[in-house]
Amino acid sequence: MELTKQQIKNLKDKKFRKQNRIFFVEGEKFCADILHYGAEILFTITTNKALKGYPNLCVVSEQVLAALSTTKTNQNILCVCKIKDFEIGSVGNSLILDTVQDPGNVGTLIRSAMAFGFEDVYLVNCADAYSEKVIRSSAGTALFARLHIVNFADVAENKAKIAKNFAVADMFGSPINQIRFEKNKIAVIIGNEGNGVSEEFRSLANLKISIPMSGKVESLNAGVAGSIIMQKISEVRNVRS
Repeated sequence: MELTKQQIKNLKDKKFRKQNRIFFVEGEKFCADILHYGAEILFTITTNKALKGYPNLCVVSEQVLAALSTTKTNQNILCVCKIKDFEIGSVGNSLILDTVQDPGNVGTLIRSAMAFGFEDVYLVNCADAYSEKVIRSSAGTALFARLHIVNFADVAENKAKIAKNFAVADMFGSPINQIRFEKNKIAVIIGNEGNGVSEEFRSLANLKISIPMSGKVESLNAGVAGSIIMQKISEVRNVRS
């Protein structure tokens, strides 16, 4: 299979990828992950003409692959994949990210969500969940998470399908280790790094949670705070179930 120069050039265009709902991953580990989890691979671009097991092989020169790569070291393989659409609605607990802009925070939160059983992640005006930085920050977990790229109206209109309880971090909220969480599905809302959770999303929440801290620290990084909340909810629910 061959790709034209224009098609290869288009893959570097974020707008083109967004319009066509595609993304790409680089390197043997992430490509093996994407193959294992059954993603729809449109093209496998590689310098290795003897590569086996990947669909729609397109063999290119090292120079062409290096031009596509977002890493300093040539990875020798890149998979172009179709973004999978998930119907709004959660299979269990959920994480909602409200305008989280830092790719490192988005990746960290997706990784923590997968670790602590928050299987659906809703992203509203966030950093690109399928960018190389997010995928690497998530240690590849973004490749198999149930990601929903939505807006506030989507969440509000489908609130009952997402969770019964919605929780936000609030310095005046109840200490998380003193809350008895129900077995019903819960959605944790994490807000923007500078402004926190928007008033729109705060209006959805029926639980306000605080994280006990030393008086020397007033707040935590969004990725850290969200991870602690999800871990504590998972821990408390498991102990008291």
